[in-house]
Amino acid sequence: MKQPSTLWGLALCLGLSLLVSPSAQAQDSYPSKPIKIVVPFPPGGAADNFARLVGQKLGEAWGQPVVIDNKPGAGGQIATQAVASAPADGHTLLVVTVGHAVNPSLYARLPYDTEKDLLPVARLATVPSVLVVNTAVPAQNLKELLALARAQPDKLAYASSGNATTSHVSAALLASMAGVQMLHVPYKGSAPALTDLISGQVQLMIDPLVSSAQHVKAGKLRALALSGPTRSPLAPDLPTMAEAGVPGYAFAAWFLLLAPAGTPAPVVTKLNEQVARSLAAADLQARYTAMGAEAGQGTPTELQAFLAAEIRRYAKLVKDTGMKAE
Repeated sequence: MKQPSTLWGLALCLGLSLLVSPSAQAQDSYPSKPIKIVVPFPPGGAADNFARLVGQKLGEAWGQPVVIDNKPGAGGQIATQAVASAPADGHTLLVVTVGHAVNPSLYARLPYDTEKDLLPVARLATVPSVLVVNTAVPAQNLKELLALARAQPDKLAYASSGNATTSHVSAALLASMAGVQMLHVPYKGSAPALTDLISGQVQLMIDPLVSSAQHVKAGKLRALALSGPTRSPLAPDLPTMAEAGVPGYAFAAWFLLLAPAGTPAPVVTKLNEQVARSLAAADLQARYTAMGAEAGQGTPTELQAFLAAEIRRYAKLVKDTGMKAE
């Protein structure tokens, strides 16, 4: 028979174990297997690049493989549905950009609830874009370009890397705020869009600064204005849209990391904090600077409010412009 002191010790250990909540245990044991980050775009794009850069850092920090799973198609719905229906344990994540906030207004029905089935974990990056035109376009600045658009409604064609992508939404927002009509020509990616822009098949595009800079330097395109709220150190002499003639215009592509709803809060917090540490690493900072990107910031609660505000913002844009899914 066990001694009373031994029994009391066993009881005390049992009591202490019961005080450890399941959520705390989940945080301590996370991650317990490889993490999969689903990207709703093909390899090589900005979302894919940020997922791989941050994913590598997460893998190094936690000693678990981080696998990037590219699931393009249906405006991001395929990838989003896959993650929304995945186990809510933090081992399956999703990278989204502005199209995620546009889709609830663009599509009559979605196979998931954008705000209820997924929750923001961290912001991976914010990237400014630049308005570039074919060199044959007789406009040396934004005001001259808008004057051309007003004089010839729907004659100026702007390229995008696809429907509801950042290049589409940013240009539609510009046209709406400036009160002009331009023709949208969607492509399957930014590379073919830029090719046709350089050849003159389309006249303009709002494209990430880092990918257009080489063509501007080579004299193949002309840069007129930046989309973000502030100037970029990569092009300090280039004005913002607001400075160049459209007051209040501000658009920057953002990249959020999401998890299935129901993921334990401590796991979400652990992910958020580790992403922040990864983004602060000197080597990653250098890569971001070269890409013209800014490291993400924000707590999960702040990002939840940000995403809700973006959904409302683009609901108005879809209504005002009559934007349709293609």
